[in-house]
Amino acid sequence: MTNEPMQMALPVTLPDDETFSSYFGGENSQVVMHLQSILERSKQGNKFEFTYLCGLAESGKSHLLYASCVKAQELGLSTILLSIRDIVDLSPDLLFGLESMDVLCIDDLHLIAGNSKWEKAFFNFYNRFNEAGKVLIFAADLLPDMLNIELPDLESRLKWGTTFQIRSMSDDDKAEALVKRAKMRGLELSLECARFLLTRLSRDMRALVEVLNKLDHASIVQQRKITIPFIKTTLNL
Repeated sequence: MTNEPMQMALPVTLPDDETFSSYFGGENSQVVMHLQSILERSKQGNKFEFTYLCGLAESGKSHLLYASCVKAQELGLSTILLSIRDIVDLSPDLLFGLESMDVLCIDDLHLIAGNSKWEKAFFNFYNRFNEAGKVLIFAADLLPDMLNIELPDLESRLKWGTTFQIRSMSDDDKAEALVKRAKMRGLELSLECARFLLTRLSRDMRALVEVLNKLDHASIVQQRKITIPFIKTTLNL
C-alpha cells in the first residue's frame, strides 16, 4: 500500500460562503472560537487536536466543517473534507495516505456504526494521524457512546477529544443568519422578509441560501429592493 492519497473524485468542493464569518453562532459561538484556535495552533505545529461535533440535522455541523477547511486553506494548511454518506459504499482503503493532510474533516460519522471494515479503518487511521500539528474534526448526529460503534477501541478514541453538542438553530436564528448572509454580499434583506421566507419555504438553511441567491440575482436584474411583494412575485408564492 502506498502512502499517497487515492486519486478519487471525492466531494471536496467548498461552498464560497460557508465560512466562520457567515456562521450564525448564537449559543454555539464557543465552538467557532475553539475551531479557529486549534487551526491556528496547528499552523505552529502544536499538539494533535481532535474535535467531535454532535448535533441533529440542520444544526450547522456541516457548515462548521466547511468553515474549518476554508480557514485551514487560508492558513496554508493542507486539508480535505469527506462525508461518510458519499464514501461508505467505497473501499475503506481510500483513507490510506490521508495522514499526509494537516487538517481532516469527516461528516456523518454515525453512518459507519456497525460496519466492521469502516470502524477498523477509522481506528487505524486515527492512530496514524495522531501526530503533532494535525487536526481531526468529526461530525455526527449522536455522542460517541450513543453511536452503537461495535469496535470498543474506536469508541474509546472518539471520546478522547473535545466534544461539542451543537444546538439546532431556531427559526429566529435562521432568519438572523439569512439577514447576515445577505449583508455579507451587499444585499439588504429585512428581518421581516427573512421570517416570511421561513414561513413559506423549506427551513433547510442551504435551500434558503439558494433562494437568497435567486432573489439577489432578480433584484439586480430588475433594480428592485427585496420586499415581501417582490419575494412573492419572484418565487411565485
